[in-house]
Amino acid sequence: MVRLANQQIYRRLGYTTMFKELFIINFHMINLLDSIQYIMDEKKPHSEIGFIGLGIMGKPMAKNLIDSGFKVYFFARKQKIIKEMVSYGGKYLNKIKDISEKCKVIFLNLPNSKDVKNVVLSKNGLWHSLQKNTIIIDMSTISPETTKEVSKKLKTKNVFLIDAPVSGGEIGAINGDLSIMVGGNKKIYNKIKSLLSILGENITYIGPTGSGQITKSCNQILVAGTMVAVSEIFLLAKKSKCNLNLIQKALLGGFANSKILEIHGKRMIKKNYKPGFKAGLHLKDLNIALNLSRSLNIDLKSAKYSKKLMLNAVNSGEQNKDSSIINKIIQKNNK
Repeated sequence: MVRLANQQIYRRLGYTTMFKELFIINFHMINLLDSIQYIMDEKKPHSEIGFIGLGIMGKPMAKNLIDSGFKVYFFARKQKIIKEMVSYGGKYLNKIKDISEKCKVIFLNLPNSKDVKNVVLSKNGLWHSLQKNTIIIDMSTISPETTKEVSKKLKTKNVFLIDAPVSGGEIGAINGDLSIMVGGNKKIYNKIKSLLSILGENITYIGPTGSGQITKSCNQILVAGTMVAVSEIFLLAKKSKCNLNLIQKALLGGFANSKILEIHGKRMIKKNYKPGFKAGLHLKDLNIALNLSRSLNIDLKSAKYSKKLMLNAVNSGEQNKDSSIINKIIQKNNK
């Protein structure tokens, strides 16, 4: 087809053989340059990024993106956060829809499923101004069902959703060494993997949409259960009049070693429950995990016990304390 078209051009314009050859060389050079540009565009992340959800985790994530040279456009309601982020180099937009008008890569880090649906799908949210081929990277912890529902709706606009919940707490978000669990279209994941590597070190593609959220449920069960175990061994050691710092030091050197024992164990010993991850949010995550288990007809007894303790903490007014506050509940129950 291309050769035939070229022959017609030659006849009409009366090119000499030399000009024919130059024309062909030029034609192929243009195609080559277009191909190179296409490859570069495919591999190069968008320089303008949207970010919604600047809480304990989201704020340091957004700052790490700014530090890496990206223009980060954000939406926030609290003046304190707006001032802090603007002074750090962020670009404030006062309407959520302005984010989707400006950016084709948008990060979310929101408290729950309802918030994600409102921000993405509501008339005052991203929905009406979403551009074709936009990629939404949802780092919130929400139900897999909601993730699939939102993703299905976005596909009608040729917009892609990647579920990429994280683990590692505030410290991991600040240091950029979070563990990130990814679900969604693998080709889209490959396009934004370099962005995720700014925020985390252990980045794992799990599978289709919702797989990241299922993995996060597994993570939250394990974290909560380990915090219960650490709380109980500290209770045992304390009642036996042993030094908790030395107990922790000894256990960190063996098979019992874990991030929970190291980081949350330190919180428990010092009784410092300043939130890295709030108890109220961990309770929400355990409810998501248990809802999933019920749908699969699975009985997760340790997860139920962890949820009971977390609920006790929340009902005691400790919902905004770190989730390791369940240590206090276990001690209280054993006085």
